[in-house]
Amino acid sequence: MSDVLFHFMPRSLFKYVTADTALKILTNKTLKWSSPESFNDPFEFRSPLEFGFELEQLEEPLLQRVSILITQRDDPNLFEGNPVADMIREARARRVGEDDPARIQELFRPRFPQYVNHLKQGLESDRNIWLEMKKTYRVLCLSAVRDNILMWSHYADEHKGAVLEFQPKIELATEMHGALLVEYSNQVPVAVTLEEFLLYITGQGPKTRAPDAFFKSVYTKSSDWSYENEWRILSKQQDEDQGPFSYRPFHPQELAAIYFGCRMPESCKHRIRDAVSGWGSHISFFQMRVERIRYELAADPV
Repeated sequence: MSDVLFHFMPRSLFKYVTADTALKILTNKTLKWSSPESFNDPFEFRSPLEFGFELEQLEEPLLQRVSILITQRDDPNLFEGNPVADMIREARARRVGEDDPARIQELFRPRFPQYVNHLKQGLESDRNIWLEMKKTYRVLCLSAVRDNILMWSHYADEHKGAVLEFQPKIELATEMHGALLVEYSNQVPVAVTLEEFLLYITGQGPKTRAPDAFFKSVYTKSSDWSYENEWRILSKQQDEDQGPFSYRPFHPQELAAIYFGCRMPESCKHRIRDAVSGWGSHISFFQMRVERIRYELAADPV
């Protein structure tokens, strides 16, 4: 896994829900895991094998580099283990005195459209494979914060819902410990940049590592979502899972607290408290409150 994606998990993770959803979660002791296909953001879970450039951009820089590598006097620095490196060496041995880079470019130029078509077919095949793979994943989305005004508005029914606080416990060895931090970026993650690809297909660099590309695709979102402070748990679809959502049990001892929205009706609070009254584990309750002179929410113990 990429080092960029490794972060120490916070002590608590939070789930913003409506009052009705909170009651279902607590009654059934299950959380909803979602298929990536059900996400509201079309940029999520993009194919991890996408190129970070248009294939037509390859033509001139590729032909220039190949022609220089073949015609330069000194042996080029080639990456051992790259299969293209041997092809460059063979081309250098067969150039038979042809030392004009422009001439080499013209010899290779007619082959470029065929090469691009080959790459396009490969990309299309990769996309189709990824679309099928996406269906086999389930994701649980949580947050590292309990008091974000936008999330209370969007996911907790305009502050009439609740936030559930989970504290993963090592001794319980549950899926909660698989949470990884979502990174936020202005750029869609791609498997390879133009420069990286040019180095690889001219024998001068390594092939990019697919696992890094996969994790960047799964754990990167647009910077527009950064207010969510999301932590995400990824799992595979199970045999009993049907449709885009899966309802999986959580350990009751990992539910540490429940936060009532500042607009939640009293009747909802009573039903939620009744739902956990017989659990036998300690759960704290808090009432969210609007600060008088700041755009902030405070949590008062109940």
